[in-house]
Amino acid sequence: MVGVTTTAEVASQADERIRRLESQLVREYDDVPPSLVHEWIERARARFGGARVQEYVPLFVAREVRASARAFPVAETTGTFLSSWARNTARRLLAEELPRRWAHTAGVARRAEHVARVLPEDERELLVAAAWVHDIGYASEVTDTGLHSLDGARYLRRAGMSERICGLVAHHSGAAAVARLVGHADGLAEFTDQRGRLRDALWYCDMSTGPDGQPTTVHGRLAEIRQRRGPEDPVVRALAINGDERLAAVRRTHRLLRRK
Repeated sequence: MVGVTTTAEVASQADERIRRLESQLVREYDDVPPSLVHEWIERARARFGGARVQEYVPLFVAREVRASARAFPVAETTGTFLSSWARNTARRLLAEELPRRWAHTAGVARRAEHVARVLPEDERELLVAAAWVHDIGYASEVTDTGLHSLDGARYLRRAGMSERICGLVAHHSGAAAVARLVGHADGLAEFTDQRGRLRDALWYCDMSTGPDGQPTTVHGRLAEIRQRRGPEDPVVRALAINGDERLAAVRRTHRLLRRK
């Protein structure tokens, strides 16, 4: 007997195609924040969900999302001394010794260039600079305590960077929870957690960039972190503490991006 494809199977196949489509469109339109690509896909999917021929739904979704992506305004900040210094410092510390970390850093900085438009003008350059130097604490020249956010912030303080930049790097992407787990909470407390739109935007950029610099969704990023580091790693264990905080920062920045 020839097998008959059920409606449920067709829908499941369409779901899988749309998941692959989202990954493709996130890479294809890397100037567009991945959270917006996801939202556009879900909106188009709901619109076409009742189509009689489900096989064509991914095609309709792709067409609509591409139209939205092409219309998305992209504005980049103009590099100044601060962001240039930050980029050159990160390149010197990471590019040769830790090329994958450098690729991630460059990807985060590219995302910051596009996300910066949701911030007041006087904070846009701070975001881009912080994005360039957020992971320099992994470099052997900088490593001291082993908590990269703290080591990076202390290095930047010694280099004469503003306390605001140092605080952004010290506390990026939920570092306080990791610091508590590894016994460096007091050290991290040397730096003020810069709560607000600027801090959220840095977290957003980090959480929407994969380890090789490719754009990703926040849920994809969290899954990758868990897989790459393993369950016993303090960064993974800290997700039970700071996971919701990371998601909240991403959601707040996403809402700002939607309004622009």
